[in-house]
Amino acid sequence: MKKLILSLLIVLVSITIAYPQDYDNAGMDYTKALFENKTASARITALKNYIKNYTDTSNKFVKLAYYQLALNYFENNQYSNAVKTGEKTFKLGSIGTGEEARLSLVLANSYGIKSYSGFNKDKALKYVAKAIRLGNETSDKDVISTAKKLKKSLSGPPPKKISPEQKIKMHYSDEEYRQAIRYYSSLGASDKKNLEIKKIYAYSLFKAKRYDTALLTFKSLYQREAKGVYPKYMGDIYSKKVKSDKKNYDLAAINYLEASVLYKMEGSSSNQKIAAGKAKVQLENKYVYKAKYRKYQSDIKKQQSSSQKNEKAIRDAKRAVRNFKRYLRKTYTDVQAPQYEMDKQRKLENNVINLESGFSGSSDNSAGEDLLKLKKKIDAEYSSLLKKAQKKFEK
Repeated sequence: MKKLILSLLIVLVSITIAYPQDYDNAGMDYTKALFENKTASARITALKNYIKNYTDTSNKFVKLAYYQLALNYFENNQYSNAVKTGEKTFKLGSIGTGEEARLSLVLANSYGIKSYSGFNKDKALKYVAKAIRLGNETSDKDVISTAKKLKKSLSGPPPKKISPEQKIKMHYSDEEYRQAIRYYSSLGASDKKNLEIKKIYAYSLFKAKRYDTALLTFKSLYQREAKGVYPKYMGDIYSKKVKSDKKNYDLAAINYLEASVLYKMEGSSSNQKIAAGKAKVQLENKYVYKAKYRKYQSDIKKQQSSSQKNEKAIRDAKRAVRNFKRYLRKTYTDVQAPQYEMDKQRKLENNVINLESGFSGSSDNSAGEDLLKLKKKIDAEYSSLLKKAQKKFEK
């Protein structure tokens, strides 16, 4: 049934591109978001960004963007988002009878997905009826035919009862993190001990930004099995808590390195490298290394720029010294030049020295030396923590 609906929605592409001729910036950007992205995921990202930039929901293109977003959520199997966005689209006002007929089909089919946590046969049938009514208004035989087939399929037996593990996973896959947390709380003690259920609960807590409870849950899971994913998430949580306590920099680094060691043991080299890189970043952030490095680089560039600007002035100053010395040789051939003339020469020479006192590659580089020492300190801490992590999992 979903394939039938998706084939109908393809027709919409040609309809939408020709829909309005009076393109303004909103129209051109809408067209780019829709047609310059080849996959549903890419279109979802582009359309969400479009909606952030264009907030006037009375604009026809903004309405169409919400409409297209609902369709692409459906295509991407994100039924919860398809339902939320589709129903919001209807509240924005008319988008065209043909488009509303197809959107009704999408909502009917989404509510009618028996594996979807929001399965609702009554709502599915309500939107089927709406699709048929709107299809009749536009004489769209394809919409009417597809809606009737969907109605027939919904008249079948009710969906089989799903397990608690399937239920909480559905909530999570539909990005219903708070619902997943509430569902976990409603479960009995034996289900709460189920490893897979508890994992999804922990991930949902993290996604819902309930970091303290998530941290305790991941620690509990970590005690049950040594898997890289748990200390990785614990590192993520500690990294988000560094503002409240600087000690969390070390705790984040330690957990990331333990994750790195475990990922290596699990044969996941890409995750190993990512976790190790995150550990290094935490130690660098602890000592504000990157900010200090950027300041050092900025100071060097300023000095170099100042030196380059002074090059002409330095050449002119040296030329003035040479010209003055030539004047002294001609004027005072057989006698020593008087003191006031020598003072003038010294003044001209000092001007050269002052101009050359900018960056020349040999100036004091104490800031650079301090950075090098800090880098060595960070590397030493990293190596020490890595050895501890490796030793922890030695057999």
